[in-house]
Amino acid sequence: MLIKKDPELKQEVEQHTPGVCPCAMCEHIFLEPEFPDFPRGDGAFLLPKPHLSWSQLSCWLSSPSRYRKEYFEGGSKLNTRYLTFGKNIATLIENNQHHDLIPDLEVYDTPEHEIRCIIAGVPILSFLDSYNKIETIDVPANVFREYKTGKIPWTKAKVQKHDQLVFYATALKWSTGTMPEYCDLDWIETKDTKEEKQDFWVTAKKGVKVTGKVVSFHREFDEREIDRMERLIVKVAGQISKAYQEYIKEL
Repeated sequence: MLIKKDPELKQEVEQHTPGVCPCAMCEHIFLEPEFPDFPRGDGAFLLPKPHLSWSQLSCWLSSPSRYRKEYFEGGSKLNTRYLTFGKNIATLIENNQHHDLIPDLEVYDTPEHEIRCIIAGVPILSFLDSYNKIETIDVPANVFREYKTGKIPWTKAKVQKHDQLVFYATALKWSTGTMPEYCDLDWIETKDTKEEKQDFWVTAKKGVKVTGKVVSFHREFDEREIDRMERLIVKVAGQISKAYQEYIKEL
């Protein structure tokens, strides 16, 4: 975290207002050096990261205290074997090595598509599991797929309420100038397994594996929910910015 690395910065922060003060110091606080090419916002928000992502937004909405611990204090992030497994599957898909495990999974022309944009003054970073850049006979351009692994089945109603998809659609609208027509969410079914142990007194560890079953859900977008997400992004960025400035003053 930039501010923790420079203890003298706390006093300087209190003397400057990002977005109003034109000094280089304020600009430097807003944009951390490890992301020098990140699109700059209007300076209205002071965030602990140089961007707002879906994971940050959902973390703040579900538990502001956990957000503070992870992003203000640099605490460890939530991690389970299921999350790790999902990341490993995403890597296989990105490297086009998933065919033996998940032969029925549909993948577009650009896996792990990165989006960097600014939504109403808020810097955004997103990664789409699979993005279609080039229009084909069957698939229009500017649509995407989201992959979800897990034992619990997804449903049409759950997909319709899943705001991560709207967040990504909003990011695409601001980065390409066009709202995506739709997306598809693919549920990749998994099951728990037990690793074999030669010593019977050792408790077997649980593992995770895919079953090969894939269920796809089609989800269309409209401008009203994109507008709602834009407002939510600005609202959450403002709340985080206010809380972060209060945290800095207490250092």
